Amino acid sequence: MKYTATLLATLLLTVAPAMVRAAELKVAYADVVQPDAGLLKSVSQLRTLAAPGSKKNIAKVEAFFAPEVKVFSRSLDPFQPWHPIDSLKGKYLDGVANAIVEQGEYEPDRPAPDYRLDAMKQIAGLISADATYGSLPEMPGAVCAPAAYEVDRKASLAFAKRFNLDAYSLRFFPQEVVFANNLKSKIGKTVPANTLIMFDYHPELPEGWGYYETAGGVKGYMKDRDDTLGLSQHHICFSRVAGRYKVSAIFGYGL
Repeated sequence: MKYTATLLATLLLTVAPAMVRAAELKVAYADVVQPDAGLLKSVSQLRTLAAPGSKKNIAKVEAFFAPEVKVFSRSLDPFQPWHPIDSLKGKYLDGVANAIVEQGEYEPDRPAPDYRLDAMKQIAGLISADATYGSLPEMPGAVCAPAAYEVDRKASLAFAKRFNLDAYSLRFFPQEVVFANNLKSKIGKTVPANTLIMFDYHPELPEGWGYYETAGGVKGYMKDRDDTLGLSQHHICFSRVAGRYKVSAIFGYGL
């Protein structure tokens, strides 16, 4: 009996860490919609005109907007609700720039930047050739790009709180990455694509290196990358107007 009790205690100590280890948090797209041929055609034409960010294309790009375009805004927090603000009924790219383009200060003796050009480039990015489309509850019947991210809200907030962070600080990568065991190691732990990650810049780390950790406890080091993604998103939505797809809404955060 004593031997059995000892063996049971040993087994419990062995499996306990695995039992209490947190699950990994995965980011996915919610309410995905397959765009029809008409939308894909309109989006392709709009992307071609908007991508160069050229002044000569402003009028042509604005011709893709509905007479009234709804605008929604929220804070940097990706879990806050969207709030409707003043709709656009003209000067559409000015309105888009105010919603989704970060505008810095400029020297008063120099011409102000034309943020409409940046707005066009950002529109082209939202409707990239590999964009995933979805529906948003704020725009019934519309098709929006990109589709909204879906992640376990409660668990994500708890994960962020462990490091005194907010949800805006959490990141993920669209492909698998490797956390190095140490700064000199060429081996490490592989983290699957779309896994939610916390990162920090420890003062003792070399410039360009960060410390990373997943909700499931995978830890390590990695050099800075330019393909990191956060949970906050901009969106552009399309609806049929007089038989043709038009931009019907813009969603922008944090500006």
